[in-house]
Amino acid sequence: MSTASLEIVAVEERALPAGVEGWRIDHPEVGVAVEPADLRLAGWVVPEVAPLRAVHLILDERLVGRAEVGVERPGVAGMFDGPLAACSGFRVGANLAAVQSGHELELLLWAVFGDGRRVEVGAVQVRRAGSPAGAAETPLVSVVIPCWNQGPYLGEAIESVLAQRYPKLELTVVDDGSDDNSYEVAARYPGVRRLRQANSGVAVARNRGLAESRGDYVVFLDADDRLLPNALEVGMGELRAAPAAAFAAGRPRDIGRTGEVIREAAQPLITRDHYLKLLEECFIWSGSSVVYRREPLETVGAFNEERAAADDYELYLKLAREFPVVCHDAIVTEYRRHGANTTRNAGLVLSSQIQVLNGQRRRLRGKEERAARRLGIRNTRAKQGEALVERVANAWGRREWGLVLRSLRTLLRWDPGAFLRFRRRGTGQPGGRFEHLERRLES
Repeated sequence: MSTASLEIVAVEERALPAGVEGWRIDHPEVGVAVEPADLRLAGWVVPEVAPLRAVHLILDERLVGRAEVGVERPGVAGMFDGPLAACSGFRVGANLAAVQSGHELELLLWAVFGDGRRVEVGAVQVRRAGSPAGAAETPLVSVVIPCWNQGPYLGEAIESVLAQRYPKLELTVVDDGSDDNSYEVAARYPGVRRLRQANSGVAVARNRGLAESRGDYVVFLDADDRLLPNALEVGMGELRAAPAAAFAAGRPRDIGRTGEVIREAAQPLITRDHYLKLLEECFIWSGSSVVYRREPLETVGAFNEERAAADDYELYLKLAREFPVVCHDAIVTEYRRHGANTTRNAGLVLSSQIQVLNGQRRRLRGKEERAARRLGIRNTRAKQGEALVERVANAWGRREWGLVLRSLRTLLRWDPGAFLRFRRRGTGQPGGRFEHLERRLES
């Protein structure tokens, strides 16, 4: 967010409740400026009987931070009798980078004891200082994170946005009917807007975030991916240099489940004929690397909500056909490979991409674009069709006949050549199983 600092306006300690011998919030002091992304509060709580188990930082009835407790405080131990005073200290942090300039917040600290009691220790009033010089003229970028059951990774995605060097942005998380803790994860970050809807698909979630955000520029970050700190800065620089462009797309690198860098993806750099090249192949490998201008995005109708996959590919084509676009070679995003990515579902990608390319047929201008679309279908079949053939062969070996049947139906409809190549492998020899499946396919 902005580089403006966070100011401690007041520190208020509550009256001593029954069962507690004493407490204090002793850091930071009033008037101190702190980094919004790394607010640290420290103090101590000495209970009479039950040990201190946790200290919670609460904002608007939401838990936004849990404290490290049991910190040794020798000075406090000299003030009170008993063993509970020696390790009575706590330290708690929160990321308030999403708080907009001029907003004032009250953060409540609650102590939780071993016997289950919770008492309010005190409150800290904080205010985001004014934006740095020139920020008023800086365009607002809206970052939208659609999320479905990505709780283990969502916090990293949010924090990668809050760590941006670009000074003016807003962040919205759209929970698409998750049944894990995604919505609660988003609640840990004050200033981040949360929206919730019944599970409707990623395209619907992206459009919802677009409709309820305000920026003239928009980024759609997948909940399991991360932005590098320069992502918005670089993308906005590219769009300033190309004022007619509908979007600027950068490069990704691959990371693993725990965030380790696996490789820098060798995404091609396309500098001209973007619509033609997109017909041949989707050369933008991560939608999280794209910064869009809102006006052209809304002009073409944003994401097709009927698509279960490839809705971003279809959007690239619609925009590139009507507007200039920009691609650059800076690595701006990290694509997490964890085994459950949509791109690993070869059947879904195969059918979705061919449907997208078929949908372009009436919009093609001349034989060069028609040839590019045909090449795009061949390329999709060569990559996704062969991947699906391999999946069918593996499922056959495991006797997963339901998966085999569904996958063969997909091949038969969207890549008949791959279906025939699978037949020639002779996989169906035992017990006439293949003939049985063929009859099922025809039904």
